[in-house]
Amino acid sequence: MKTYEAMFLLEAGQPNFEEALAPINTIFTRNGVEVLHVKKWDERRLTYDIRGRRRGLYVLAYFKADPLKITDIERDARLDEKVLRSLILLAEEVSAETMAAKTPAETHIGRPEDRERGEDEDRGEYRPRRHYGDDRGDRNDRGFDRPRREREVEQAPAEKLGEAEAGQA
Repeated sequence: MKTYEAMFLLEAGQPNFEEALAPINTIFTRNGVEVLHVKKWDERRLTYDIRGRRRGLYVLAYFKADPLKITDIERDARLDEKVLRSLILLAEEVSAETMAAKTPAETHIGRPEDRERGEDEDRGEYRPRRHYGDDRGDRNDRGFDRPRREREVEQAPAEKLGEAEAGQA
């Protein structure tokens, strides 16, 4: 038995989290999985529609299973209509405290704009850029106001400067 980490994307809109977990519990029971942790990650607007759904419920699960059963778990997740997507990874080196750590849904630090705005207004993680002068400094101190030849002469070592001037004569 090896330890695995799985992220399931389920249909959103279930008022009761335990009812939303029913497809995952069915898949785990059918395949003889030992569940370590199952928790709600967050409910978010999807980047693109998946099976006509605009929002999804992300569920994070840690479990122990026989490596030969993973393909059966993935197949069952693909066949279940309530599971939109799934990803299963080997998690042998994940500590117990990491498994028990709080998720964005529990800490409310996930994406507060999802909770404050309607789903049609959600714009993802986009943050507008600041003006160039604010974060890059003044352009004059980088030498863009002088012709290129003057900048090259200033930056050239003293030996090459003599050669360049001798070559021009």
